[in-house]
Amino acid sequence: MRRTYHVARADFLQRVRSRRLLVVLAVVAYLGYLVNVGQIELAYQLSDGDSLTNVHGVDTAPLVGLKAGMTASMVMLFAGFYLMKGAVARDSHHGVDQLTASTTISDRAYLVGKWLSNVGLGAVVLLALGFATVVNHVVHGVGPTKPLALVGPILALGLPLAALVGAVALLFESVGRLDGTLGNVGYFFLATFALAGIAAAEGQLPSELPAAVRAADVVGHLAVYALTADALFQAAPDAAGVLPSFGTLTGDELTFRYDGRAWPLWIYVQRAALAVPAVAVLLAAAIPLERPRSRTESSESGRWSRVTALLPAFGRGDESTAEPSDAPSVDSLSLTRVDNRNAGGFRRLATAELRLAVRGRRWWWYAGVLALVVAPVGLLANAGSSSGVPDVARGLLVPLAFVWPVFVWSDLGTRAVKHRTTDLVLSSSYPVRQLLAEWVAGVVVAVGVSSGLVALFAGTGQVTALLGLASGALFAPSLAVAAGMWSRSSWLFEVSYLMLWYVGPLNGGEPVDFLGTTAGSLDAGVPFVFVGLSAALVGAAVVRRKREVK
Repeated sequence: MRRTYHVARADFLQRVRSRRLLVVLAVVAYLGYLVNVGQIELAYQLSDGDSLTNVHGVDTAPLVGLKAGMTASMVMLFAGFYLMKGAVARDSHHGVDQLTASTTISDRAYLVGKWLSNVGLGAVVLLALGFATVVNHVVHGVGPTKPLALVGPILALGLPLAALVGAVALLFESVGRLDGTLGNVGYFFLATFALAGIAAAEGQLPSELPAAVRAADVVGHLAVYALTADALFQAAPDAAGVLPSFGTLTGDELTFRYDGRAWPLWIYVQRAALAVPAVAVLLAAAIPLERPRSRTESSESGRWSRVTALLPAFGRGDESTAEPSDAPSVDSLSLTRVDNRNAGGFRRLATAELRLAVRGRRWWWYAGVLALVVAPVGLLANAGSSSGVPDVARGLLVPLAFVWPVFVWSDLGTRAVKHRTTDLVLSSSYPVRQLLAEWVAGVVVAVGVSSGLVALFAGTGQVTALLGLASGALFAPSLAVAAGMWSRSSWLFEVSYLMLWYVGPLNGGEPVDFLGTTAGSLDAGVPFVFVGLSAALVGAAVVRRKREVK
């Protein structure tokens, strides 16, 4: 326990002293403000034909506490993973893993310490949200300010989820193939699918909810539904069986007043039960974890190696019988003489960056690119027999074409940091040109993946759809370069871009539909806005690079 405590303490102190955490806390505090002023709303949406009515509560302390609790859960579910991930990689990057290898701490104790640090970090974020919620309710709230009613739901709903997400982050770090862009993208979709578990509760009263459905409520929708149901039904009897919606909601408004009530026992049990999968995931993470080993750990080393040794090694020769190859002599090696360092100019530099961007990917990535290029051409061949072909392409193929290259875009602006070649790049003749060449390579990849869609929309006369493709081809690499340069990592781009992509192009959120998949976003000129934003992002990346050179 003493070793685990010191691992947790050292990692926690390292995190709370970082400037990145200050930015996160500032964003969380702003979310607390939005909750109190009603920009982030918790409402029950009733539809009657084309009209939509949002039944929301008056901003009393108990209701604002529930809204803040839902905000805390959403932050932990979608942003907590990216905030907590990196605990193991940070030790490897700074060489701390070599020090821990000289001790007798086991993998499980080491991971438990990292997990406690993750939970502590989550608690700091939740307390910041709670403090902001209390302060803002004093100014903007309705009725007396009750700190327990405001902060209690934040900890009750958010802290158990922070423990689960913290364990999942360690598991993804321990599995080599998930410790990167694939894991970051995969977790985003995993978190999205986790929200689908409450769909089975639609049309049921709180007293009718099965235990299995309640257990699947990771965020707390059903807990809020059960607590506010009585007050809701008094104002809107037709809302029976309607689950709460959360976010920025528009439509006609109807209010109800919720002044708090005793929480049912099952809510406490359900939130506490999230610790069970958290512990299970944490124990599972110790199996694939690879750390430097000391001689005192020889009895425990090789657990994962013994597991993988039982699996067939396809495409790998027998290393024990392989003949060592003769190393070439020094005299036989030579370098091409460089007479003109400007040969080829910017085009040559952009070509080199494009090769770095696309080579070395997994076979399935190339197969996906081929499918995204060929599928629209096949639809174009059948466009004459079906007038809905362009709509299908907009709703399905366009979002897919602009999420598949995320694996390439996430390296933009961060490749030099990952491979520790920053000093070489900054000492070169054209460091700014090199950054712009990276951006051009990202744009070329976007154009190449969407080339089939360009042919489809041009062939069917969908000229406005081409504007959306151009916006996406410029915006995604621009955001990647800017986020990578300023954060020096890929996680900021991945989480921000995936959120925009999910809300906008995939689900038709017109204000952020930068691909123009909806007619409303095209009419409002949203793609034009994102084209302008792309230029600003590239400018921000260039400013950062020039500051590094100085």
